[in-house]
Amino acid sequence: MSKIIFGVALYGTEHARAGVELARIAEDLGFQRFWIGDSHMIWRELYVLAGAIGMATKKIEIGPGVTHPAVRHLTVTASAMATLNEITNGRAFLGFGVGATGPGNIGMNPHTVPQLEEDIVLLKKLLAGETVTTGRTKVRCLFPSPGVPIYIGTRAPQGMKIACRLTDGFVYTGETGSLKTVVENIRGYTTEAKRPADDVQFIYRMPCSISDDSATAREDLKGKIARSAFTHLGRLYNRGELHDDTDRKAVEHLRSHYDSYHHMGPEHNHLVRDEWVDRFGLGGTADHVCEKVREFIAAGIDELTIVPCGEPKKATLESFARDVMEKL
Repeated sequence: MSKIIFGVALYGTEHARAGVELARIAEDLGFQRFWIGDSHMIWRELYVLAGAIGMATKKIEIGPGVTHPAVRHLTVTASAMATLNEITNGRAFLGFGVGATGPGNIGMNPHTVPQLEEDIVLLKKLLAGETVTTGRTKVRCLFPSPGVPIYIGTRAPQGMKIACRLTDGFVYTGETGSLKTVVENIRGYTTEAKRPADDVQFIYRMPCSISDDSATAREDLKGKIARSAFTHLGRLYNRGELHDDTDRKAVEHLRSHYDSYHHMGPEHNHLVRDEWVDRFGLGGTADHVCEKVREFIAAGIDELTIVPCGEPKKATLESFARDVMEKL
């Protein structure tokens, strides 16, 4: 079986101290990366959490999952990441994308994919300590941190190609049925960029809940799946490529009722088709989840990051470590 690492993603809806404790537990259980979501009006502040987690842990890698350039100026992101890398003794990584509710909830537009490429180039220069021009001013970070890994979250093919040309990895949150094809595309784009095919890490992120009661586990996933369906199926809908009539109607209903101030919350459970759970989530008994993870690994992913669902989240992490990671 291919070598794989496991990560945990946190969207800071709970008390900040609970988020720090979850990261400490994840490290103790053997997870290797801890991703922190960035939507500052609805989730606890990314870099405050990251610094606190950095001080509370010793081995686990820590970073945004993902941040964006519309709200946070690129010089702020570079400074924050260089500082986090110092605090963690080199354990920082940068997850980056165009933005969604972060800018959207305060009336700002996300960046476009072409802008994303410019952002990545500028960020890499800032992290390397190079002088760059922003506006009409030359700027330079006086405490650079070259080599901080950068991972791009995007669904756009052009964004995927940018990730393969310029960065260390790609974060995917789409359907399980498309996973193998997307992995193959990423390997192909990486080769086109004249890099070794395995030079770009493929990170698959999924909401996860494990219970002897499969129905409960599946219900726990629906808030997170609402957003996955909103974006992934919504993209197909916009392009006229969502051919299932029931899916089209469900996406229309989801768009009409989705509340970005309860982003990925259980308030949206009733909007999620049961069929979407298997397409966008990882839920059920331990044996079922373990078998699905084997399938993901066989598709060629490099990292599986789980978003623990259900309460307490600690129980999901413990079950995943015991019943999945140890068996693999």
